[in-house]
Amino acid sequence: MASQLATLRKELSAPGLIKIVREQFSRINDTRRQGSIIFTLPDTLCAALAMFQFKWPSLLQFDEMSHGNQTVMGNLRRLYHLSSVASDSQMRQILDPVEPCELRRAFRAVHSSAQRGKVLEDFAIFDNRYLLSIDGTGLFSSTKVKCAQCGVKKHRNGVTEYYHQSLVAVIVHPEQKTVLPMDFEPIVKSDGDKKNDCERNASKRLLAAINQGYSKRKFIVLEDALAANAPHIQLLMDCDMDFIINIKPVGNASLFDAMHERFLLKQVTEGEQTQSDGSARGYRFAADMPLNASHPNIRVNMIEYWEVDKLDPEKVTLNMSWITNLQISPENVFDIVQAARTRWKVENEGFNTLKNQGYNDEHNYGHGKQNLSSTLVGLMLLSFLIDQLQQHSCQLYKQARKALRVQKVMWESMRSVIRLIEISDWETLWRLLGSNGSEKPILGFSDTS
Repeated sequence: MASQLATLRKELSAPGLIKIVREQFSRINDTRRQGSIIFTLPDTLCAALAMFQFKWPSLLQFDEMSHGNQTVMGNLRRLYHLSSVASDSQMRQILDPVEPCELRRAFRAVHSSAQRGKVLEDFAIFDNRYLLSIDGTGLFSSTKVKCAQCGVKKHRNGVTEYYHQSLVAVIVHPEQKTVLPMDFEPIVKSDGDKKNDCERNASKRLLAAINQGYSKRKFIVLEDALAANAPHIQLLMDCDMDFIINIKPVGNASLFDAMHERFLLKQVTEGEQTQSDGSARGYRFAADMPLNASHPNIRVNMIEYWEVDKLDPEKVTLNMSWITNLQISPENVFDIVQAARTRWKVENEGFNTLKNQGYNDEHNYGHGKQNLSSTLVGLMLLSFLIDQLQQHSCQLYKQARKALRVQKVMWESMRSVIRLIEISDWETLWRLLGSNGSEKPILGFSDTS
């Protein structure tokens, strides 16, 4: 009965989100000669998005199924409002010139929809700020396949590896299972560059884009120890972004030395709390510390945090440290620590899902000669954002996920259904997948695409 009562939200469901995205795709400049266009750029971008939403593992398999099965083709046209679908080789040629940054307008439009739908209220923390976890991820590597934008790594055994990476910004929250990809920046070689691009340079471009595109939002940026350097922290401050950054003794020895000196002088605040299971957690923090001797003008607050085993009080099971510009007190220190540890959600709920739950993040969908690989990665992240918003807000989508339990089973079921049945709209698809009635047996068919 609940399945029949649930309805699709106007914007925060597949049809609404795809409409929003398609409108932004239509604003991207198509550099091709207009008189020779057969497959429009919005159609081609939406078709690629469909490939990622249904989790086809390659452009070739998507091509074979969409053009070899009229039921699939009809369903794709209805669900994504497509006039036509390009072949895999045509799709590569059409998408290759598209700059990855052009996809930012689609991410921003989707996030604006999430804000209007009050979804972002569920992710707000510390006086209506958002935890923005930023991290890099490897996308593809090969010793044979390469393109002009590939990074190059020469190993000691003489093997040369070619790879693609991307820096991704994701909104996270300690109490939310879903994460919301917000922006990304490819880590690639540009024309004429002989040196590899790096995460530090990509972060400059990414933060500038976020600062420009989301100027009215307040972020607390969560990053690993690679970001604990003066130029990067200065950039965060210039962008008016708060931060909590992990630090380690190897890379930030002067901070740990300064903390130890303050500890000896009794100029730190300490505390410990016993947990309900008998374990304990403790902290030590100090304010207004110089980042290092070379940059004494960069002032940060530092937290040391540890956890002690419940059976052995002498055994420390966790020991971590961070720097932040947030004001720390005994009343909020554990909240700041919890926020800091939420950084891992970009890896666990983000990259792990993309790599191991059917999104085929590390698969080579195509290199091209210009931007193909990075643009396809952006479309994959956009697909993931749409899935995450539905998982958070769409009751029919949630019912389908609950009925099928495992994500990979859901993707297989989605592909099976559109191969076998003409689907009029997304609501029909989600109701069918979430049904406990007579339709359910078809979901057991394996996908042979």
